[in-house]
Amino acid sequence: FDTKVLSRVHAEIWSDNGKFYIKDTKSSSGTFLNHVRLSPAGSESKPHELKDGDIVQLGLDYQG
Repeated sequence: FDTKVLSRVHAEIWSDNGKFYIKDTKSSSGTFLNHVRLSPAGSESKPHELKDGDIVQLGLDYQG
């Protein structure tokens, strides 16, 4: 990706027993689920279950 807000280890997405989960892995620009940031900058989030229709955003667009 050609972006300044996405790192190589930004977030994890995995499945367990037919359900999908996402967590932020201490990114500085954030992982968002339905427009809500999962954790503060530099902090790992708890796992969040993904549902059909959820919106996932990785980082905020750099405006500079």
